[in-house]
Amino acid sequence: MGLKEHEYIRQTLERYTDCPLGQFCDFLLITNFKQYVKAFESRTHGEYHEGNFMLVNAPDINCTMIEFGIGSPQAALVVNCLAFLDNLKAVVMLGMCGGIEDTLEIGDLIIPTAAIRGEGTSRHYLPSEFPAIPASSVNMFCIGAVKKTGFTPRCGIIYTTDRRLWEFDSTFVGYLRKQRILAIDMELATLFSVAYTYEVPVGSVMLVSDMPLQRRGIKDKKLHNEIFTRYMDIHLDIALDAVEHLKSSWGQVEKKLDSEW
Repeated sequence: MGLKEHEYIRQTLERYTDCPLGQFCDFLLITNFKQYVKAFESRTHGEYHEGNFMLVNAPDINCTMIEFGIGSPQAALVVNCLAFLDNLKAVVMLGMCGGIEDTLEIGDLIIPTAAIRGEGTSRHYLPSEFPAIPASSVNMFCIGAVKKTGFTPRCGIIYTTDRRLWEFDSTFVGYLRKQRILAIDMELATLFSVAYTYEVPVGSVMLVSDMPLQRRGIKDKKLHNEIFTRYMDIHLDIALDAVEHLKSSWGQVEKKLDSEW
């Protein structure tokens, strides 16, 4: 093997983004949705790059946004690669999830406090007994940003699965309800696990995009398009506010992070 681990991973990040590592900003937003990256580019007038991942660097606000695809393997890959950036400070995930708790509504915003590792990827990074949790020091700024918009952030446990089209499995649905799980997604437990392994400060703001256990609650094509029209801008507002306050308070945040790792 001619390449050392750090060399290989850094080259992988450059290949997947078609962007030199020196252009990455200190604060990262990551998402599953190309629409978010295009909206971020329009807002910030940042520099667009595209390989396997889409990326926009906005040096004026010291923030980069990456769209990494869907699913736990992709989530693990992006965080694993970002961990080897010399200047990385914090990562915030902007994702969508299906609401499980009946008190939720489409458009609600969740700041997950933990994620159940129902996928298979995280086992390559942490023993099975380890919880998947974000950095609370980062999450606090996400909570504050949601409150500033007038929304009430919901906090609780997300279930992460690598199984798509689970909605029609009555046994699995019964398990979700019994355990009082707030929502379900396909990446968070992996993101949190890999971030913990490599000491990457990570938080998330998740948008409830559908209520799949309710009658006619599964997201169809029409609802999918409506979600972006109605909620994407406010979701981005929240992320950018969280990043702005993370930057201005970074000295204090960094000290708190020492005790989290």
